[in-house]
Amino acid sequence: MKNYFLTILTIFSISLFSFAQGPEMVFVEGGDFYMGNDYSKGALEEKPEHKVSVDDFQISKNEVTFEEFDKFCVQRGYPMPDDGGFGRGKNPVMNVSWEGAIKFCNWLSTTHKFEKVYDIEVDSSGLKIKSVDYGATGFRLPTEAEWEYAAKGGSQTQGFAYCGSNNLDEVAWYSNNANDKPHDVGTATPNELGIYDLSGNVWEWCWDFYDAGYYANSPETDPRGPDTGTQRVYRGGCFTSDESFLRLTRRFGLAQSMSSGMIGIRLVRKP
Repeated sequence: MKNYFLTILTIFSISLFSFAQGPEMVFVEGGDFYMGNDYSKGALEEKPEHKVSVDDFQISKNEVTFEEFDKFCVQRGYPMPDDGGFGRGKNPVMNVSWEGAIKFCNWLSTTHKFEKVYDIEVDSSGLKIKSVDYGATGFRLPTEAEWEYAAKGGSQTQGFAYCGSNNLDEVAWYSNNANDKPHDVGTATPNELGIYDLSGNVWEWCWDFYDAGYYANSPETDPRGPDTGTQRVYRGGCFTSDESFLRLTRRFGLAQSMSSGMIGIRLVRKP
């Protein structure tokens, strides 16, 4: 009986610890890698391939789910995003703007008693970033460089064409196998670092402003995108994408106040 109660107490303690820490995160050891793409036809916004160094960081093992985002909506009175009729629960959240993703990051940081990364101001014209504290302990969106480094397997990379494999059917929910719908996070095969769905399921917002020519002037160490812009980057492909959209260097932009039924969220924290 004593061992039974000890087991229950241990499980309860682990559950509380997990809740206190927030979403499950994967440590990514920093290092150098080649970002971008000089080789694929039509990849103008992915050129030039250039050497980049990133520091250590943590990235969420899975995309943020409706289950997680809905808690934020209930607590903060934020409009619940449309699930497109696909269902909520463990499905990756979608129809969230970049601005909504930033608000979610701040709420999650506060909920778990971490320092907020983003100091924001919201008025009739939308959300403005007053400052960003990369030394804070809270949650934020990945930079493009962090996203691509993690998708390529970081320091454990095996040089796969997609995130974790050369066979998309193993690691991604996309046009060939998804049946035109998203799937519960973590149900494909993870990459070398144990991260799921960086290829396919839903696109993922990054921090950076989008600039098709930015790579020509990108700094070598921890690039964080242009200082200004009209769109924010999203990466990774989604459940309706064909394989040409799922290469790990593909990048697109959308206005930060807009949402899409194909774009969701992945989180990053400092180690």
